[in-house]
Amino acid sequence: MGILHFDTIGIPSMEEMIREFGSPSAWQEAKTSEWIERLINDFENETIFFEGQISLQLIRNGFAKHNFNKCRMILIDCTETVMEKRLAYDRKQPELFNEGMRNWLRFLRSQARELGVTIIDSSNLSEEELRLKFEKAINLSKGY
Repeated sequence: MGILHFDTIGIPSMEEMIREFGSPSAWQEAKTSEWIERLINDFENETIFFEGQISLQLIRNGFAKHNFNKCRMILIDCTETVMEKRLAYDRKQPELFNEGMRNWLRFLRSQARELGVTIIDSSNLSEEELRLKFEKAINLSKGY
């Protein structure tokens, strides 16, 4: 079992995304596609958790392109108040709590609802409670 983090590829500046891919969304689509190809090709018979703030539709499209359906998506969500605390105090990145990030939060929630993706609200959960809810949501004991 492994955990892969989308952001480990490095997130370029907005200017770089636009210069190289035309837009931030085109950058995310290209990088999501690269990640999915890697997941399918390099981790054939392993359980992998792929973590990141990624468009859920891009993930679904990427796996569908490879006719791969042994995946499950879950949105780990929280309130805006908790998001602000986590970004400003826990991560010491208050500049990330802005209107763009709030819009992204709303977008991911909406997309999750449209696609029937499980949403776990982590706002008031301890790490242990979140882990248990996550394991239950993915049926960890039953595998895929």
